[in-house]
Amino acid sequence: MRSALAAIAALLLSVFILLAGSGLQATLVPLAGNDYGFSDLSIGLIGSSYFVGMMIGCFAAPWLIRRTGHIRAFGACTALATGAAIMHALIVDPVFWNVLRCLSGICFAVLYAIIESWLNDKSDNTNRGSVLAFYNVINFGGMAAGQQFLRMFPPAGFQLFSMSALLISLAAIPVAITRSQSPPVPDSPQLRLRWLVKLSPVGVAGAFTVGLANGAFWTIGPVYANLQGLGAGGAGDFITASILGAVLVLWPAGRLSDRLDRRLVIVGCCVVAAAAGIGLALAPTGSALLIYGLSFLFGAGAMPIYSLSSAHTADHAQASDMVQVSTGLLLIYTIGAVVGPTLAASLVEVTVPGALFALTAITHVAMAVLTIYRLSQRAAVPVEEREPFVPMPRTSPGVSELNPLVEHLEGEVEYVEDAGSGDVTETPPDEAAT
Repeated sequence: MRSALAAIAALLLSVFILLAGSGLQATLVPLAGNDYGFSDLSIGLIGSSYFVGMMIGCFAAPWLIRRTGHIRAFGACTALATGAAIMHALIVDPVFWNVLRCLSGICFAVLYAIIESWLNDKSDNTNRGSVLAFYNVINFGGMAAGQQFLRMFPPAGFQLFSMSALLISLAAIPVAITRSQSPPVPDSPQLRLRWLVKLSPVGVAGAFTVGLANGAFWTIGPVYANLQGLGAGGAGDFITASILGAVLVLWPAGRLSDRLDRRLVIVGCCVVAAAAGIGLALAPTGSALLIYGLSFLFGAGAMPIYSLSSAHTADHAQASDMVQVSTGLLLIYTIGAVVGPTLAASLVEVTVPGALFALTAITHVAMAVLTIYRLSQRAAVPVEEREPFVPMPRTSPGVSELNPLVEHLEGEVEYVEDAGSGDVTETPPDEAAT
C-alpha cells in the first residue's frame, strides 16, 4: 500500500491544491456576486451554469484527452480555469460570469477525469479501495481548506479571485513534471436512464435529491450565511462545518447500511437533513454557533445520501454494470445540481434567504417518503449478498473505475443494451468486440 501511495503522492497533492482553489471559488462567486449587487436569481443561474459545464465536460473529456493526451489536456484546462477565475475580477457582469462558471465546470470535469484515470492506472485490485478512500479524504480536505482563504480579503475585489487562480495554476505542476506514463483514455459516458430507474428508483431519486439540495446549498448557502451576519469568513466556516459533518458521518452511515437495509439509513439521513433545513430556515440572525451547528447536521444528513444511494443501486446491479451505474447516477446528480441553484434562488428572490433551506427540507422529506414507500414494494437485498459500502465522490465518470466492485467480472462478460427495448443481455467478450 505504501508503494501505491508513493506512486500517486504528487497526483494527490495536485488534487488537494486544485480542490482548494475550486472550493474557494465555489463560495467566493456567490459572495462576490451578492456584494456587487447581483440579484438572487442571477446568482442562482451562475451556480447552475457551473453544473451545466460539468455535464458538458463529462462527455467532452474522453474526446479531448484522446486528441491531445493527458498532460496537454490537463495543462490546457488548468490554464483556462485559471483565466476564468481572474476574469471574474476583471469583468463584473452576471451574464459574463455565467459563461465563466460554465467554462470552469467544463475544465474541472476534464481535470477530474484525467486525475481519476491516472489514479486508476496506478492502483490495482489489492489497493483500489484504499486509494479511493485517500482520494475522498483529499477531496474533503481540499474543499475545506479553500474556505479559509475567505478571511484574508473582501469578496468584492481581485485578491481572492487571484488566490483561486494561483491555486488552480499551481495544481498543474505535479502533473506537468511527472515521469509516469499516461494512462488509457477514459471511455465516453453513457446515460441509460430508463434502465437505471428500473434497476433502482431509490438510487436515482437519491442522486437527483442530493444534486438539487447540495447544488442549491453550495450556491446560495454562502449568501445566506453572509446575510445572517457571519461575514465572508463566517460563510466559509459555515460551508466547512457542513463538510466536517459529512466527513464524520459518511463512513459510520455506510458501515451501518452494510448491516441494515440501506434504505432505512437513507431515510434517517433525510430526516436529519430535513430537520437541519427547518432549523436553518428559522434560525435568528446573528446566532453563529446555532447556524454552524445546524450546518454540521445538514452536511451529516444530506451529503452521505449520494454514496448510500450508489451503494443501494450497486446491490441490485451486476458487477459488470457498475461503471454504467456510477456514471448514470453522477449525471443524474448533475441534472439535479443544474435545477437546484436556480430554483432556490427564485424562491429566495421573492421571499427570504431562509427559503433556501425550506426547499432543501421539502426535498429531503419527499425523498424520505418515496424511500419508505419503496420499502413496502421491494424486499431488502440479504446482507450476505451485498458488497461492502464504497463512498463515491461526485467528480467525473472516471471515478467509477476506482470502485473495487468494478473489477470483479472484468474481462469475463459484457452487458449490452438493446437500443430498442432497453433490455440487457450477456455477450461474451469476443462477440462484444466484433
